[in-house]
Amino acid sequence: MLALRWWLDHDRLEPGQWFNGRIYERRCDLSPDGDLLIYFAAKWQAPFETWTAVSRTPYLTALALWPKGDAWGGGGLFETPRVIGLNHLDIKAPVIPGVPKARWHPLGDEPLRRPGNFEVRRWSEHAGRGEDNPVHHERITRDGWVFVSEGDAGPYRQSGYAWLFNAPEIYDRPSPKSGLVLRRFLRAIYQKNGPWYVEDFEVLREGVGIRLIEKCSWADWQSNGDLLFALDGKLYRLAAVSAQEPVLDPVENATLVADLAPLRFQNVAAPDWARQWP
Repeated sequence: MLALRWWLDHDRLEPGQWFNGRIYERRCDLSPDGDLLIYFAAKWQAPFETWTAVSRTPYLTALALWPKGDAWGGGGLFETPRVIGLNHLDIKAPVIPGVPKARWHPLGDEPLRRPGNFEVRRWSEHAGRGEDNPVHHERITRDGWVFVSEGDAGPYRQSGYAWLFNAPEIYDRPSPKSGLVLRRFLRAIYQKNGPWYVEDFEVLREGVGIRLIEKCSWADWQSNGDLLFALDGKLYRLAAVSAQEPVLDPVENATLVADLAPLRFQNVAAPDWARQWP
């Protein structure tokens, strides 16, 4: 996977670093200013198996790293720009860049200590429990999504999925500029040779669907009312006025921001500024 920073004012994409492993995106969070990323990652090999790290966007080189070892909990939330809430059962001393490490590990080479104006603590009494939830639910409801329905995941392993939902999990996100609502349907988890989360998004006007975006990787409103979404490896912007119109084609009237599908792994070193705390 490739970490990118999307500058929304001019739709400029700033590429960062690639990671040859798994990042659990539902257990990640950005600081309020968008400068820091807390992420949960796995390579399932020594020395750590899995870990939580904090980095400068759009890079993944760790400023500090907390080993985890399994996939229960992990990641965390920014409670404020300077308060890091870890999704761990307990908080051990972080691994600091400059210590001996495996060659693949995303740590810098120079000793670097966390500044005194940053606090690290468990994000809640539920930290480290569950998998994506409860930390995922906490993050998206903080950001304006409204829980609608828990869904029915059905039995484990059927029809090419780990879980194929009998009824979808549903969250709604009201537009900040209009009466529209963006609805997210989680329909399955881990499709064989497909995405980990199989989701549809739909724009609702007065409760009626007017634009269905099936098998969409991600969608959300920008603060100006534009709809941003990712579909088939491409990023799109739909202007707020166009989002009001009912359509059959999910990308009708949308502007293609970038086609990411052709991108391939590259070894990218973090610049000096991305190896320093802000």
